[in-house]
Amino acid sequence: MMPITNFLSCTDVLDEFESLSPQQRYHAKTYVTDLTAVSNKTVTGMAREILPAKGNYTLNKFLTEYDRDKEQFNHERLEELQNHGETRWSQDDYIIHDDTINQKAGDFIPSVGRFYDHAEGDTV
Repeated sequence: MMPITNFLSCTDVLDEFESLSPQQRYHAKTYVTDLTAVSNKTVTGMAREILPAKGNYTLNKFLTEYDRDKEQFNHERLEELQNHGETRWSQDDYIIHDDTINQKAGDFIPSVGRFYDHAEGDTV
């Protein structure tokens, strides 16, 4: 796969989040770009396939150690979702997140099994 040289345009909204420092915004954009566009969803994969990533250590630190106001971040996230009709909350809609066929690593992850992935044409 060719490396990604720019963040995806869908990450531009993170520039408006006051709960994140400029460095945190940068890493958040790396993380969102990875979740959206990269097949290897590990910190190593992110740093390897997204050229703007600043390396394994800094990205891992962002995901595990950075101190940020989680309540404020969540508020800003929900406000942004409310700004768009397709993601606006309503009592009649549901969002179902199914990660059944996402690749997982490890021997003792709860609820992990082998499933047929139609896109891959094989079990994962």
